[in-house]
Amino acid sequence: MGRSMQEVLIFNAFMEHTSDSIVIKEYFANERGEFTGGKIICASATKARHYGLNMNTIRGYTDFDLLPREQAEKALQDDLWVMKNRKPIEDQHETITHKNGEIVKVSVTKFPWVLPSGEIVGVMCIARNITLREKAKQQTQDLAEFMRRQVLRPLLAACHPGRENPETGSALQPVIFRLIRKLKEVKGSTA
Repeated sequence: MGRSMQEVLIFNAFMEHTSDSIVIKEYFANERGEFTGGKIICASATKARHYGLNMNTIRGYTDFDLLPREQAEKALQDDLWVMKNRKPIEDQHETITHKNGEIVKVSVTKFPWVLPSGEIVGVMCIARNITLREKAKQQTQDLAEFMRRQVLRPLLAACHPGRENPETGSALQPVIFRLIRKLKEVKGSTA
């Protein structure tokens, strides 16, 4: 098997089995350098499944065929920016609505598709579903806030000088300091 055939097979296997939503869109530049088009020429099976399609039937669609208008407009503006500036957009968090109405949070990376001649002919986009990660991050923040309000504040009140049992206050101080340190760590990791 020749190297180019092997590369095609590897690419196809990757696009068939990746959990990321990957799409390659083709654009055309006119004499003024303005881009038109945006048709999908290749997409991962995951991307196609989100819209009830497969890797073959999604070809030729645009974001306007698949997404709500506002989201399609944003995708187009991002594509145009990437091509005009010849720079990627990396790890941009967005909310996407799939055909079945499911709303997901994604981390989007887009970069220009540049031929060896230097001509830009499209955009490549990778969107990773981060819905569970974002939900876990919010739950962690909610738990930290609960711990501050419902656990730390009462503990601090129990340790207040002048209370009837000063031994309780001194026994709780190391616990309070550890709790404060852990809450600061959580706040720093979710910022």
